[in-house]
Amino acid sequence: MRRLFIFIEESIEQGTKWLVFEPNNEKVWSRHVSTITDFLSKAWRDGMLTGNTSEEAFFVKCDRSTMTQNDLDNGRLIVVVGFAPLKPAEFIVIKIQQAKSGAKDEEI
Repeated sequence: MRRLFIFIEESIEQGTKWLVFEPNNEKVWSRHVSTITDFLSKAWRDGMLTGNTSEEAFFVKCDRSTMTQNDLDNGRLIVVVGFAPLKPAEFIVIKIQQAKSGAKDEEI
């Protein structure tokens, strides 16, 4: 499971690096969710995640509920990703933060 976790985390990080050059707004949040959803859908179809449907296998959330006004003011984009690996049969939730270059970063 550790390898899967690292694979998912690093793939999302690499696949969404372009976001640091975009404005932190709802259009970008939607593109972020779409990019990660496409990646996790493929992982689910390839048998890396458990669940009869993709909705049972993972979720991706990036909206005003994942970021405070302070996050937005300081250029932080935060996405919450949950996924169900094959073993153990638990749901794993990770929180990924991307900040503009030079933005002040705080511990989450």
